[in-house]
Amino acid sequence: MNTTSTTTTRRAVALLCAIGISLTACGSDHDGHDDGSEAPAATGEITIDDPWSRQPADGQTNSAVYGVLTNGTDETITAVAAATDVTETVELHEVVMNDDGTMTMQEKAGGYEIAPGESLTFEPGGPHIMVLGIDPAAYPDMVDVDLEFDNGEVLTFTAEVRSLNMDMDDMDMDMDMDMDMDMDMDHSEMDMDSEMDMDSEMDMDSEMDMDSEMEDE
Repeated sequence: MNTTSTTTTRRAVALLCAIGISLTACGSDHDGHDDGSEAPAATGEITIDDPWSRQPADGQTNSAVYGVLTNGTDETITAVAAATDVTETVELHEVVMNDDGTMTMQEKAGGYEIAPGESLTFEPGGPHIMVLGIDPAAYPDMVDVDLEFDNGEVLTFTAEVRSLNMDMDDMDMDMDMDMDMDMDMDHSEMDMDSEMDMDSEMDMDSEMDMDSEMEDE
């Protein structure tokens, strides 16, 4: 009787253990599934679409790089600097309107901030990567560009150089502003010379009028 009871008890314990092991295994599978489903989605990338650079005209020592920059990550990024293989002087530029209604290019203080999933368009007449101090005769067909961000990441891409016959309407404003940068000093000097000439002519006219009045008297 005791033997039968002991045997029955052992079988019951063994059965419970088997059930416990089975439940534990199911629990492990379930936990693993939850871990997988809660894992964050893969982070996207920073990309640039249709990058290109303007072929400089003869004698023009500045050019620019354009394209559509997209932040595919889940964090805000800021483009803070750029470099190319054609010159050591590269700046991120913006176009602003002066009080007199004219447009001026200047370096973008702090760089360009791009929110997650948003894009920034580098374009003629707008934000652009300014390439300064180039040799127009030696400007290549393709320009390698490194665009640096505030988090230390660098986007490397190659911009196709397009001739002046391409996208001419888009480039008119950009070329005009390039010329304005080179000619600002000349214009200022010319304006001063013109004012001096006018003042001199007015002084001479005044003296002649006074002499004529004295003679009449």
